[in-house]
Amino acid sequence: MIGATGALVVAGAAGAVGAGALISGHDLGLGGLLGGSGGGPSDGGGEGDPTTPPPPDPAGDLRALVAELPDQAAHVPEAATLDLNGVLQRDIVVPLAPGARGLNEAVDICINKLLREALYAGDPAALSVAGRVVAAGPGILGVLLDVTDGAGSSTALVWYRAEGDRALASPALIEYAQWHAFTQLVAQAGAEAGLDADPLAEQLQQQPRPWGNGPSLLPAADGSLHVLFPAASVGGTRQEALLTLPAASAEPLWSEVGLAVAQVVASPADFDPAAVSVPGGDEVKGSKYWDLPDVVTEAQPARESDGAGPVTQLAPLSGPGVRPSTAVAPDAGRLDAVALTFDDGPAPDLNETLREALLSAKHAATFFMIGQSVADWPDLVTQTSADGYEIGSHSWSHPQLTRLGAEKLAGQLSRPAEKIAEATGRKPYVMRPPYGARNTETDRACGVEGESVHIWDVDTLDWQTKNRQKNIDAVVSGTRRGSIILMHEIHQASVDAVPEILDWFTERGITTLTCAELGQNQMFAGKHYMAGLVDAETEERTPKVEPDPSDGGGESGDTAGDTSGGAEDGEG
Repeated sequence: MIGATGALVVAGAAGAVGAGALISGHDLGLGGLLGGSGGGPSDGGGEGDPTTPPPPDPAGDLRALVAELPDQAAHVPEAATLDLNGVLQRDIVVPLAPGARGLNEAVDICINKLLREALYAGDPAALSVAGRVVAAGPGILGVLLDVTDGAGSSTALVWYRAEGDRALASPALIEYAQWHAFTQLVAQAGAEAGLDADPLAEQLQQQPRPWGNGPSLLPAADGSLHVLFPAASVGGTRQEALLTLPAASAEPLWSEVGLAVAQVVASPADFDPAAVSVPGGDEVKGSKYWDLPDVVTEAQPARESDGAGPVTQLAPLSGPGVRPSTAVAPDAGRLDAVALTFDDGPAPDLNETLREALLSAKHAATFFMIGQSVADWPDLVTQTSADGYEIGSHSWSHPQLTRLGAEKLAGQLSRPAEKIAEATGRKPYVMRPPYGARNTETDRACGVEGESVHIWDVDTLDWQTKNRQKNIDAVVSGTRRGSIILMHEIHQASVDAVPEILDWFTERGITTLTCAELGQNQMFAGKHYMAGLVDAETEERTPKVEPDPSDGGGESGDTAGDTSGGAEDGEG
């Protein structure tokens, strides 16, 4: 029979969990997929019979679906566009939703990941990302990233819930307890569509792009659910594939977020920025309000790539019928993950060497840069951003922010953000105060700039020792799961230590994430963090003791005349 969308509906196998029927979304080609008048069943008239449906084309149908999706940006007040063609010379154009910081940062996380993976593939200029708003309602947004690189095309979807200012990946649309039923439905639909069963089953245990080869999930206006695979196997050949579950089968699967998304796709409405809320309100210690993942396994090394899709930061498979991570980031709930950070750059004589070491070992990092240095060497900042590394602010001139009055504090935060935006096309979402000196006043001032505050739990003291081996020893002895590691870009001994540190990470199965990735979409503006979301396998996962303030180097920062100010609260 023909379903509401015009696609062929195949009766579900007896006993299939929650399945009354399955749609094979490509059985009628483009006409059936988009709701047009598809051809009927063949009457046996042979190849020339105009009523004979075309052969399945799962990749073509997915491309057609993506091309025809309406852009809902008109429902986003003061919607903006981020275009990185000019600054980074990368064909990346994505939407921004003012007020929805969590969504914008998540899209930024995706961009950095895609830039790094294109660099690893050796063809960064081949990367193209076209984003659009595909869902909008008072408290829900959805952004689709249509990606082309040297390996072909794929899609990534970022969903956003205004309550909690939280970005979520596609698995969040399915209730955790219903993922097993979902996989059974998809397996049956895949069999009907001719997809190879074993690769399909494995991909359902992976995160979606750009983190793995799992499917992106897109509700349709009629309540059905599109399942978009970036690298399905069809007769042993990798290609995109589209499967669609009918509304009757999808309805029992929705999580609370999934149901809300499905409703706004069916009935688009204006997004309400006033609906955005941040956990903890004005409280500045962000880790007090973390929502921990459903599953936190023993720390594990990244999975080896099979050559399709991303090659780094691949989380171990979730297990048959177990929902993958809902984070728009590599799954820190399964990986042994840390953040490696470098302060005080860009250093004109060391930045390129440091980036080459990171590239050679395929590790991520976050660079906290001083505004004055950004203004002096913008080309280095541009290249660091184009390589996919996270750029954060480290103030304008490296004063102790807690000693500044409100006006000077605001300038120390706004000026570097503006210069970083000029050099990278993007304002920073992360900030590190010089010397780690912060208090409630400085945190909230960072929040005005839309920045979360990142301290550390591993201080190499590289600015003090200026000794390559001592830098290595400090990382080896202090690093644990979830650590934020402090180093400096401006010291030769620090940069010299990096290759061996990266080798040690690789040997130990430690995955490096950016600071934003380590936070798993829960590092909010105006709040400070000492470590990542997951730092242990036990219930107690937050640092017991905050570190003493570090001098942090600061050779380029002169605090004279900037001592007018704010009271310290005794933290960091």
